[in-house]
Amino acid sequence: MVVIRLLSLLFLSATLYGQWTPGDVYREYIWTTPAGDGEAFLRVGGRYGYAEQVGKLPDSLQVGDQLVFPQALDLTAATHATLTFEKVLGHEDSRDLRVAVNGHTALSIPEPADVPEPQTEYMYHTDVTVEVPLAQLHAGHDNRFALTLDTAQRWGWPQNLFYAVILRVHYPSDTVSMPVIDYPDQMVPSSSYLYIKDVRAGDELADYVFIGHDVDWSGRGVQDRIHWQTHRGEPLQIIGRSTARSTRFAQRWNTEWLPTQEGFAVQARVLGADGKYRVGPPLRNLTLAPRPYTVAVYGGEAPRNWVTRSGAFEQSIQIDEDVETATALQVHWVSWSPCYSNGVFLNGHLIWDRTDDCYVFATHSPQYTGHDVHYLQSGENMLSTALTPLFRGEMVHGMEVQWPGMQLRVRYGK
Repeated sequence: MVVIRLLSLLFLSATLYGQWTPGDVYREYIWTTPAGDGEAFLRVGGRYGYAEQVGKLPDSLQVGDQLVFPQALDLTAATHATLTFEKVLGHEDSRDLRVAVNGHTALSIPEPADVPEPQTEYMYHTDVTVEVPLAQLHAGHDNRFALTLDTAQRWGWPQNLFYAVILRVHYPSDTVSMPVIDYPDQMVPSSSYLYIKDVRAGDELADYVFIGHDVDWSGRGVQDRIHWQTHRGEPLQIIGRSTARSTRFAQRWNTEWLPTQEGFAVQARVLGADGKYRVGPPLRNLTLAPRPYTVAVYGGEAPRNWVTRSGAFEQSIQIDEDVETATALQVHWVSWSPCYSNGVFLNGHLIWDRTDDCYVFATHSPQYTGHDVHYLQSGENMLSTALTPLFRGEMVHGMEVQWPGMQLRVRYGK
């Protein structure tokens, strides 16, 4: 029997996700490397860091060791501002990340609180946010920032990677124009549509997020949460983004693999004609319509420095249910440079081999039925990766498995 989780305490954590506080109004200014054939990320630190590679980025994004927001900032009536960093640890023991905005004293960027200490010994890909004093920003163009790392690292190459830096400028709260989700029933079927109740003239898009218990794609390892995360500043693994204004931003919601639970919620934000996001209240107390099966989600603590060039690794995941009734299985993880994998194993059985590109971010969700499901066992299950061998006598990068490692969804019944 899958444990049904009550999530009322979850809503108390909304303050941890500043951009999802009901009534919030803000603009987003996203800094990313140019799309195309080049690296989709920014390197900070070491011999390939951006400060050592002047000219690699266009002048509109970099001047010397300064990175430039290409957009003009609107600070009229602004109340506060934050910087969010989509960060990959990169090389273990890389530490003391700092950001200096427009030449001001550098601000320390903390390690992610949900990754075990010492965080610099775990592979992770997550977002970290710091508040920036408004006095450090300029209205209009020519806002710059510089990122630095400690030059010490135990094998001489400190490096963090960044897929985006997101500046959010907040304005006075607006509880009158908040977008409200239109959903006809509290019972959620396997497929349905979400809508925005009153769409304003010029509204451009709506983002919908799930609040409840599910696979965590944010790199926190917290499965009970507001499931919002981005890649290169764009939503990643959310319910969906709709630009269909004529249908009141209709968004299909597929819950076939949503873990069995009660008391979950959905929430939306809408981008208005004025370029500002407005965040609506959660639609709460939803429950799944009856279905002939249950779904459970599992996780476990990932090992330190899970990079397959360094050796073989394994992660323990506990399953308390009777797996004799399991009929389908999904395995989820976030990697970097998965082409260098030498296989993923479930209880010693090979279930996945390299299929993706090198030196890139990737999410993985292979699904299994039939014989492969029988590799599961009640009690302890081991998810493992093998050592990536040398190539022509030289070490290759290996696949990084990012915190929290592997997560499972298991379907029981039909």
